[in-house]
Amino acid sequence: MRVGVCGAGGRMGREVCRAVVGEEDLQLVCAVDPAFEGRRLAELVPGLESDVVVRGDVGAMPEAGVEVAVDFTVAEAARANLPRLLRQGIPCVVGTTGFTEKDLEELDRAAREGGVGCLVAPNFAVGAVLMMDFARRAARYMEECEIVELHHPAKLDAPSGTARNTARLVLEARGKEEAEESEEGPRGLSMGGIHIHSVRLPGLVAHQEVIFGGKGQVLTIRHDSLDRTSFMPGVLLAVRRVGEVSGLVLGLEKVMDL
Repeated sequence: MRVGVCGAGGRMGREVCRAVVGEEDLQLVCAVDPAFEGRRLAELVPGLESDVVVRGDVGAMPEAGVEVAVDFTVAEAARANLPRLLRQGIPCVVGTTGFTEKDLEELDRAAREGGVGCLVAPNFAVGAVLMMDFARRAARYMEECEIVELHHPAKLDAPSGTARNTARLVLEARGKEEAEESEEGPRGLSMGGIHIHSVRLPGLVAHQEVIFGGKGQVLTIRHDSLDRTSFMPGVLLAVRRVGEVSGLVLGLEKVMDL
């Protein structure tokens, strides 16, 4: 399968490139990142065996015969690039965060017009997806819930997409489809009555606790990503299975048979 990576020069993009090159059934044929246009990808990713030269525009993707595109950029760039790729019939796996409901509607429309799938996941760590699934199951039996998410200082959004998605899953398990949001001071948010707390500190990568309280007991479900390589098995799984879906799909769990 021929794979292209948007945001190839970023921290996550470099890991994706390394992971794709390491798989026998995948071939990295295109890398896009305007900040590194014209440079050899091997210069950016030490030890990478690749002759790919970084391009500055996603128009290089169809030219290279890309069959699946992976996007780890920023919301502003993804809003412009992803609909172009989808409408040209290239399925997309997206780890970029910060999308609005309007953005997601446009991605779904573009994917359906192109006859392909677009998988957007707040977290590609398989353990984090299991953590969210366990929280969804626990929500039926435990009375109260709060979420604490901890990330590196460079993370742009707070609360994280994973925390928001966890809260939605908990609320859905309790029969609440609409989640009213309210700000609660610095890095604090309430979604449908579930309090989410955000921590940003050096030394952290991506961590989350879902804490349930009941009569005489507390249940804590925690996941820790200690390195960005923790996201790669999920990204590769999505790359291999995005061709099985149609339109917009939210969450890696949709292709994990949970």
